[in-house]
Amino acid sequence: MQAPGFNAHPEQQGHGVSGSLQNPKKFRNQDFDILRDYHFKKRILFKDEVFPADISIIGPKLEAEFNLSNIVWKRPWEICKEPRLIMDGASFLDIKQSKLGDCWVLSAMGSVTRNKNLLENILPLNQEFTTKYAGIFHFRFWHFGDWVDVVIDDRLPFVNGEYLSVQPSNGMEFWPCLLEKAYAKLCGAYQQLHWGDPADAFVNFTGGVTMTFELKNPIINQSDIWEMVNAADPSTLMACISEKLKTISRNRSSSVPFANEPNEVRRNSAPNNVNIHLQNGMVETHAYCITDTAQIFFRNKTENLIRLWNPWGKGEWLGRWNDSWPGWKEVSHQERVKLCEKKEDGQFWMSWEDFAREFSVLIICSHYPDFLDWGDQSKKWYRTVFRNIWPEESHSAGGFMGDSFLKNPQYLIKVSGADEVKSGYNLLISLMQNPRNRHKFKSNWFPIGFLLHRVDSKVQDLHEKLPSSVLSKATFSEIDNRNEREITMCYRLTSGTYVLIPFTKNRGQDSPFIVRIFLKSKGCTGELGTPQSSKVFLTHEDNTYESTFKKYASQGTRMNAWDLQRFLNDIFLNENLDTHGTKFPIDASRGMLAAMDYMGTGILDFENFTRLWRYLTKFKNIFSGIDTNQCGFLDLYGLQKAVNSTGIFAGNDMLHRLMFRYGDFAKRLNLVDYLCCMVRLRAFYKTFQILSSDGAGLYMSREKWIQLMMYS
Repeated sequence: MQAPGFNAHPEQQGHGVSGSLQNPKKFRNQDFDILRDYHFKKRILFKDEVFPADISIIGPKLEAEFNLSNIVWKRPWEICKEPRLIMDGASFLDIKQSKLGDCWVLSAMGSVTRNKNLLENILPLNQEFTTKYAGIFHFRFWHFGDWVDVVIDDRLPFVNGEYLSVQPSNGMEFWPCLLEKAYAKLCGAYQQLHWGDPADAFVNFTGGVTMTFELKNPIINQSDIWEMVNAADPSTLMACISEKLKTISRNRSSSVPFANEPNEVRRNSAPNNVNIHLQNGMVETHAYCITDTAQIFFRNKTENLIRLWNPWGKGEWLGRWNDSWPGWKEVSHQERVKLCEKKEDGQFWMSWEDFAREFSVLIICSHYPDFLDWGDQSKKWYRTVFRNIWPEESHSAGGFMGDSFLKNPQYLIKVSGADEVKSGYNLLISLMQNPRNRHKFKSNWFPIGFLLHRVDSKVQDLHEKLPSSVLSKATFSEIDNRNEREITMCYRLTSGTYVLIPFTKNRGQDSPFIVRIFLKSKGCTGELGTPQSSKVFLTHEDNTYESTFKKYASQGTRMNAWDLQRFLNDIFLNENLDTHGTKFPIDASRGMLAAMDYMGTGILDFENFTRLWRYLTKFKNIFSGIDTNQCGFLDLYGLQKAVNSTGIFAGNDMLHRLMFRYGDFAKRLNLVDYLCCMVRLRAFYKTFQILSSDGAGLYMSREKWIQLMMYS
């Protein structure tokens, strides 16, 4: 029997816009309040069936690296007598890294503790071990444009009597362990935390925008970076990655001042891992949290200092300005008492010069890029967010370069003379792809990028997309594409009109994306051309996917099988093709929903609804092209043409099985049955690709697996 808390009604989910901090979306449709009340009244401890306490949530990569044959799961009250979620406030000193190479996550967690408001955003205070304890906790994260509430049980993994993941430094305060478990659930498994980029964790913890600075880049002015770090306000989070002994060569475009580094070069270390512990106390390619800066008078000059924290909870810098350095005696008593503490807690000071030498990467995160205004803070930033999609059918997935490039979505950006700056930057662009893409593309990200192109306002009317005559072959030399979740770039632009074109490297690569544009002026951005979402099936009075979704989704932000059935019969069949009076039955609606319901929630969100609509449109157009005599049916030969046109190979045996399963007594498919067949066929085909590319162990041919699944 399914536990309560799933598919809660909107009125039970609080007030405000769905996906906001006030009303976060329920991750996997688990409602914390309902689940806790149910288990507390029943006097049973919550066991999370979505993220169960077994090896499946650890992941095969960690299972291979560590000996997990004797893994044990313990609740906090089995570890100590009086567990607490938080004691005397949360601090980065509560965190101590264990076996996992998750310093990138812990450095971000440590940064968040320095700002009470940011911490309370992700760590709700309505939970403890002393009040209504039922073995359940919840945390909030920013996930691809929305805040989501993630529910977990409090069973923690132990190997050989030691924490597998982060451990509390005092043994009684469990917020670090539980927060990290919730983040592992959001990411899919603990193994997803075993390496990574602090910028990704910063974004998930805050919803802010990040910039990554390559400190060894010769075009970077170190004094500007210092001013940026020193002037950052408490809401700005910062982390850094120590230098690798042998510098990895990186080919970057010199036309771009700053850019995110590939995740692959950021190996992160655990205390017992292979990263080298240097004689000066540093650990190579290891993530540290920046906790403070200071300027002190020392030996007749001003010394710039930066304070860092090692997520190990130990292992400190042994060079100048370490806790025991004799030079501290030459500093004024007041500053020495304020700054210097001799503690083995992983926190230490070092000079900015030493920092610039020992570290290769600096990551800064904030809701607005105020940190770019170290030279002039007279004007505030304005943010515009666009959600869009590169559909698989290539209407607006033009790929990288070529004649189809300008089919990609395009956005207008106007920079006025008042926006020009002498120092700092006046434009920041962030392009983020769907987090699911990492699992689709062999555990890596789709190659994505964007082009920012200045245009003469006379070239176009500033409403339609750019014509092909505007771009030359030389323009494409400016474009860089990278396998990263998010690409962020900042610019110092002169006044003028610019067009932003985000793209995937491969034409027709299906993916939603988010573009965030930060400017010094309000309302100076917009999308060019008519969005593709308003060009498909506009016979209905509603002219966008969103308005149609809102009309038919009885649960507000979610659509169930009955909602989908009404939409299919009211809208989708209201076209010129003759369906001979056939309607979509509820079982057909259930089948389509299940095919698009990758997370097993029993509902469709807006993203998957739009994706299904596009698939149906594509398949319906194929049907119309094959059914030239407009009889309203496809025979076996027509089905073969339809399947092959989607890029799925189908042998005779498979085609006959599909016809037996979905056709009528005369071995024909009407439009409704054909669409049900094609949607499920494509879903199983994609699932096979994902499983086989991830090494999940499919020991049968693709065609045989699809045959068995489709005929079942």
